[in-house]
Amino acid sequence: MKKIGFFGGSFDPLHFGHLNLAISLSEYHHLDQVLFCPVCRSPFKEEGPIASAEHRLAMTQLAIQELPRFRLCKLEIERGGVSYTVDTLRDLRKAHPHDEFFLLLAEDSIESFSRWKDSEEIVRLAKPLFGARQKGSGHAGLTPIPVMEISSTEVRRRLKKNLPCQHLVPGIILDYIRQHRLY
Repeated sequence: MKKIGFFGGSFDPLHFGHLNLAISLSEYHHLDQVLFCPVCRSPFKEEGPIASAEHRLAMTQLAIQELPRFRLCKLEIERGGVSYTVDTLRDLRKAHPHDEFFLLLAEDSIESFSRWKDSEEIVRLAKPLFGARQKGSGHAGLTPIPVMEISSTEVRRRLKKNLPCQHLVPGIILDYIRQHRLY
């Protein structure tokens, strides 16, 4: 039986905050594998991702390629339409019935989690692991991780203004963004 983490997101683009959360939670909870799953379209965002699904998959793969326990999961992109975590977890549990799944989430997801489609079933399918990015957080059930406040929105804003982003995004992704003239 493997312990598998599931980490979904727009990853538009994937940045060091995403990697920090996934690495910290996987090490703390001794996960054997982490699946990074870019959403096709988030049910919580009016507009879809800026970069195409193809580019977000490619950037995610580039970011995790040297992390041996991390894998790209294309299920939500291949399914198309609005992405619901519960649907993907159902598919993963069918494909891996003997493995144990964990849902990797940032602390700021706690407030909205109850609004997710079939959130109670999600908890049955995959135990949520919340990474506490903020210092001094007293919420029970949070895993402490190093503070790293980064957002993809901020990365895109800085890129649009031609400001440096090497401290926010892996160089290989910045090269990809420049090569394909994203954002």
